[in-house]
Amino acid sequence: MGIFEKRIRRKAAALLAGITAAASLTAVPQPVQALVTDPAGDYDNFAKALQYSLHFYDANMCGPEVEDHSRFKWRANCHTYDAYVPLKPMDKSLPLKEMDGTNLSSAFIEKYHDILCTGTKPDTVDVSGGYHDAGDHVKFGLPEAYAGSVVSWGYYEFPQAYVECKQVEHVETIIRHFCDYFMRCTFRDENGDVVAFCYQVGDGDVDHSYWQLPQNDTMVRTAWFATADNPTTCNVSETAACLAINYLNFKESDPEYAEKCLDYSLALYNFATKNDKAIADTEQGPKGYYGSTKWEDDY
Repeated sequence: MGIFEKRIRRKAAALLAGITAAASLTAVPQPVQALVTDPAGDYDNFAKALQYSLHFYDANMCGPEVEDHSRFKWRANCHTYDAYVPLKPMDKSLPLKEMDGTNLSSAFIEKYHDILCTGTKPDTVDVSGGYHDAGDHVKFGLPEAYAGSVVSWGYYEFPQAYVECKQVEHVETIIRHFCDYFMRCTFRDENGDVVAFCYQVGDGDVDHSYWQLPQNDTMVRTAWFATADNPTTCNVSETAACLAINYLNFKESDPEYAEKCLDYSLALYNFATKNDKAIADTEQGPKGYYGSTKWEDDY
């Protein structure tokens, strides 16, 4: 699948979740299904379109909670080893398929070791969860944060549509999966200030050399972090936006979770504000897959 085709599919799914939410207020609600077996032949049924657009995210879930969160029975937990990425600088002298670790320097890791060392194994970092990118198994930061923001905003703007279509639990599971991942990937000091944010897990070139189920993957997955020296303003800002809108989505039903989302959102926004503004270096993870030409439209 080409890069542009994947971008179109991902953006269409995100936008459709918001657009069809408004239209589905007058459509026939559809029961939640664990597995879609019938084609979407009735094109004027926006309730079904809303449900199907959410299934895009069921299909692309990643992490140790996929079996609990995804509505697709054929999906299984995958890339559980993202929970213990080696906390070390990547060795660029190695072939890509062997280059594990992070883009962080030894000095940075040593300075913030106690904050970064969250993995389930010694000297590792936990960046598990989140979503794959439209069929690939890389977790690219910019499209992931964008999709999370748009789906969450659609739910905020048209909550009654989700109620009438019986999709409230479905959409809330999806956006919580986004938020939980973004907060897990945010590393803060004792003052609550962000020192690092993991905006990508995996390498597009390595991923494209395999064709298999995500639960069967054993490929090396490097972790890419934003720091004061590599601020990636666009990724950080878009993630802050996703967490901010979900403060509004959950402030009535789950105020404790809402406050947590807001707290992390403000911390990420402050990180983006106080540091130099810069897009992600294409060689710092995105390469030619999801680079950015400017940070202003996300900040």
